[in-house]
Amino acid sequence: MVRYFYLWTPVFIVLGTILLLTSPLLALIALPFVLLLVLALLAWVLVGVPYMVARAVARRLHAHGAARAETAAVLSSIDHRD
Repeated sequence: MVRYFYLWTPVFIVLGTILLLTSPLLALIALPFVLLLVLALLAWVLVGVPYMVARAVARRLHAHGAARAETAAVLSSIDHRD
């Protein structure tokens, strides 16, 4: 029974945000938090996403280079130690 309430969570979040921001006094209280959230998301987009993409590319290039087999000529199979 409780698991069906999870389906309604986004609706309550959106409606609660609309009601919060339409009330002038509550909107002034909530505005700094909304701006902080937007700033955090913008920082993530500008810093975090390129960092993750660069790491993924470097990991792929590293894995691709390690998978390549280097062959060397065998000079002799007999050990010539004196």
